[in-house]
Amino acid sequence: MSERGDLRIVKFDNLVAIFNASLLWEYRSLLLRGLAYNFYVFAVAGALAISLGLSIAVLRLQPGWIARSIGSVYVEVFRNVPEYVLLIWVHFVLPLLITALLRSQVNFSPFVSAVLALGLAYGGYFTEAFRGGIQAVPRPHVEAARAIGMSGAMTLRRIILPQAIRHMLPEGMNLLVSLFKATTLVSLIEVPDLLYQVTIVVQQEMRPLPLYSGAAFIYFLLIFFISAAVDRLTQRWRVAWR
Repeated sequence: MSERGDLRIVKFDNLVAIFNASLLWEYRSLLLRGLAYNFYVFAVAGALAISLGLSIAVLRLQPGWIARSIGSVYVEVFRNVPEYVLLIWVHFVLPLLITALLRSQVNFSPFVSAVLALGLAYGGYFTEAFRGGIQAVPRPHVEAARAIGMSGAMTLRRIILPQAIRHMLPEGMNLLVSLFKATTLVSLIEVPDLLYQVTIVVQQEMRPLPLYSGAAFIYFLLIFFISAAVDRLTQRWRVAWR
């Protein structure tokens, strides 16, 4: 074999060695624990965001200008502050403010900071989704519920919310997908998620290319299949409500 051919084989072997993803399998238990943290943060922050979104949406639809103003300020602030900045602020600055107010040392764990920051941020987006869904409910339906003696809370629970959720479901599911994407930022404050664990392994093995590429591929597969499932679910939901 010619010298040029040998050189090509050597280069190919080196390339295979560089892209060898066997380390992902070797450290699979550690990486799976990290991925589980992504889902923990996603689940708790999602529950907080949905709860805040519904509460603030109802507040924004109140007749009083004070309630509407409070809701509007919340939406404008948390929809326009980047998640990265909010993570840093909640983890490092908010405990200092609370400590100064209470005159007692307060610290947030990275998990709590991540949940608060992402929950507050996406609560602003869910507020607008809920508000749009509620406003899309036909007014005669609400008036009919009140005419038969339903209270405001019962009207909201039995008449408004089921229809509002139908209208906002596609946007709401897309927001949840975006929220899961945002969980990739939590390693910045040392939440031991997948990316944080990959970074630890990279520091030990000094092989960033296959490890970071593998992490990117894992996130791609997860988000791709979640997005596909969301599209199918929303289509079925809309068909069921026709």
